[in-house]
Amino acid sequence: MSVQLWLPSVLLAHVDGQSRFSFAGRTVEEILNHLVELYPSVRPHLFDDHDKLHPFISIFCNEKNIRDLNGLETCVNDGEEIRILPAVAGG
Repeated sequence: MSVQLWLPSVLLAHVDGQSRFSFAGRTVEEILNHLVELYPSVRPHLFDDHDKLHPFISIFCNEKNIRDLNGLETCVNDGEEIRILPAVAGG
């Protein structure tokens, strides 16, 4: 089973410039854990000190925000896509 993980450009410096990964896992959390295992420096950009997803990070699983589903426990299936999107602010 393989799930595609897409990262935004602001995180590329922490993952050797790769914007797309393919991981096996049953939940969004498992997929993110694979990423953090490979690239530990990305962890503080996604999670706080209590391993909670930062509120300014949105994660979409097949165009649905995981906050509207089961959060990090959202189940994923073969071929699905997960996209990480940080909040954008400015004026």
